[in-house]
Amino acid sequence: MPLLTTIAVGGLQTNCYILKSVDSNDCAVIDPGAEPARIVDAVRSAGLDLRYVLCTHGHADHTGGVAVLQQEMGGSYYLAAADTDYSKNPPGWLLDALGGYTDPPEPDLSFGNSPAIQLGSTEITFIQTPGHTPGSTCFLFESMVFTGDTLFKGSIGRYDFPGGDGRQEIESIRDKLLILPDETPVFPGHGPSSTIGEERATNPYLASLE
Repeated sequence: MPLLTTIAVGGLQTNCYILKSVDSNDCAVIDPGAEPARIVDAVRSAGLDLRYVLCTHGHADHTGGVAVLQQEMGGSYYLAAADTDYSKNPPGWLLDALGGYTDPPEPDLSFGNSPAIQLGSTEITFIQTPGHTPGSTCFLFESMVFTGDTLFKGSIGRYDFPGGDGRQEIESIRDKLLILPDETPVFPGHGPSSTIGEERATNPYLASLE
């Protein structure tokens, strides 16, 4: 299995990422938002051992498959403490769009407990990027950054939901993401991938940033 596998899940086509350790069969799953059976099948078919379930933020389209994934495969569930209430009681229209949604469990660990975790010999580093939600978090792994709904190709995450803050989101992107090398691949929560350099140069929401 390659180091990174992407599965677009649910009616909102959330990008669920499977990260494989460089030197073992350990893996982490980022944002299993829906269709958990597909994710379980992908992990099992590759013969991987699930160590971590990581969610970039607490919205239901990013956490809806966590419960089933943990029940089937184990692994420690990480979510920022500030976002633990965001996926509870999602609206009916969102449930209709998510396949296999189950209320997520309480996180095993919060990102506040550690700035990074080990996946084999490689670190997954947590980057706190509040704005889309108070607890939005990006993950840096093998020079790739997974940005959830904070930064998209040519856009940024909505901040008009409860708990969102547009000024804070722009500051998070400027201070935490645009400091990464231009060649850093960006893997967002929805839509196509990009690079930090491409977003710095072409993203209209970042045009005024120094």
